[in-house]
Amino acid sequence: MPSAPPSFLLRQAGPRDHRQILHLARELNSTSLPTDSAELADSLQRSAKSFAGKIRRRADAVYIFCAEEIKRRRVVAASMIIGKHGTPSSPHYYFEMDFDERYSHTLRRMFRHEYLRLRHSMDGPSEIGGLIVSEAMRRHPERLGKQISWVRFQYIARHRTRFEKRLLAEMLPPTEAGEGNQFWDHYGRHVTGLSYRDADRLSMHDKEFIRTLFPDAPIYTLMLPDEIRSSIGAVGDKTRGALKILEQAGMRFLNQIDPFDGGPYYGCTIEELLPIKSYATYRAAGAEPSEDQSERFLIAREDVLGYRAVVAEAAVQGRRLIVPHEILDILQTKTGDRLDAVPLP
Repeated sequence: MPSAPPSFLLRQAGPRDHRQILHLARELNSTSLPTDSAELADSLQRSAKSFAGKIRRRADAVYIFCAEEIKRRRVVAASMIIGKHGTPSSPHYYFEMDFDERYSHTLRRMFRHEYLRLRHSMDGPSEIGGLIVSEAMRRHPERLGKQISWVRFQYIARHRTRFEKRLLAEMLPPTEAGEGNQFWDHYGRHVTGLSYRDADRLSMHDKEFIRTLFPDAPIYTLMLPDEIRSSIGAVGDKTRGALKILEQAGMRFLNQIDPFDGGPYYGCTIEELLPIKSYATYRAAGAEPSEDQSERFLIAREDVLGYRAVVAEAAVQGRRLIVPHEILDILQTKTGDRLDAVPLP
């Protein structure tokens, strides 16, 4: 029996998607995907140039993806890749988590004190972020969150030279009412005089204040209130699903946290990612795959029409990918064309 048609087309976003993506970005209220109309317009312009290969400097490149509901032509999810996060002019700052062991022979006691120390990298990794799924689609049976997340890995697999060897993801910590952050209010606000949101927005364009105002001395977490200490490296309830998807792909906690909100950094080398290891290229063959051989794939096509992908049942036969004609129509491709595929567990 033919499988049910997919509900979503994953594709590169462009300036024409500005209004719908702005609505999504404001739903999450994240600084990763701009919530300011002018800033988002600039990001979408840069994204179009990045996909076209017209931006050679990795630190300037950004790739924004969206998921379009096929029947309604409505954008219901988004995600992004930042080509490089951390350069000499704009370093990547983070708190490294470590331990200091102390032992008293007199008392016969040993203590293991956790501390945070500010670090930076001027040759940073590529970064993934901006993952947003509209509230109405978060429990969709086709697992849209995984689709819009993994399409980034598939794109990286196709364009390895555009990205760094390591990949980073900053996970959002538990949120609090308003625009504050507990971790920042107990530390960052006191050393900079800035609110959390003001510091976060400023850091997007100028990070000089981090280097000059943050003390070099370690922060021993035992000196912080219990509720702050327990929040370090924690993720918010709305972020747990996204984190699970990244862990399934092979990313892991790096013992690093964001110096502003205390959210954890996850990462790995690109080579360690499951979608990268399982990525392969085939020639399309339009036919209904047999049920006993079919497998769920994230299938992508890139040509003059841009980059687009869809999740569908398909079967591998040598170097051919047996794909229903309906899927080829959605991808606007035909038998014999190149398709990229990643099994989707």
